[in-house]
Amino acid sequence: MAKKLTFNNLEIFLLPQKAVYIPHYAMLIVSDWHLGKLMHFRKEGLFVPPPQIRHELNILGELMQEVPTKKVVFLGDLFHSDWNADWTELINYLSNFPHIEFVLTKGNHDILTEEIWEKSTVIQQKDQLILAEGLVLSHEPIADLPEHMFNLVGHIHPGCVIETKGRQSFRLPCFYLKNKRLVLPAFGKYTGLHIISKEVDTQIFAIVNDAVIEV
Repeated sequence: MAKKLTFNNLEIFLLPQKAVYIPHYAMLIVSDWHLGKLMHFRKEGLFVPPPQIRHELNILGELMQEVPTKKVVFLGDLFHSDWNADWTELINYLSNFPHIEFVLTKGNHDILTEEIWEKSTVIQQKDQLILAEGLVLSHEPIADLPEHMFNLVGHIHPGCVIETKGRQSFRLPCFYLKNKRLVLPAFGKYTGLHIISKEVDTQIFAIVNDAVIEV
């Protein structure tokens, strides 16, 4: 079950798949996928699980089929580091959807060379994307944002701690809204969580199984 918010009369939906959907634009927004991370670690000699890039790609594919999608925006850190074979897998996969536009707002981990990007024409690169309703999509927060605008960002991989009966607690990915900035959870499986504390001027929307719930 998604959670609906309205920014400047534009409806957006927080999805339990750790994504945002904007029906008016048929737009999916995901952040901090960090594809290629396990492959990168294995190249460095670290013992990590074998990469399952096809499984991760299928998660996006299923989501694009679940909601009408004309554009997918990656809010930075799409790929974890320098090139490895997972990048080729990604580009080949996205090429199966010629009717969908793919845009990356570059993040600090998006360090692939210009030569690689010139061959990766299926994805456009931008510093930020601005919607007509005054929503700015970027990897990190935009400084001195005009008062009427909202900023959708990633970067910090927000999470929250939910306390339950029996002295149990759970660390969950979440969406985090403060000062007209909505921070998306990391879309990737191997990203970790930066735990956010509830404050008076914040809203936290935890992802609990297949629902997004304000806590």
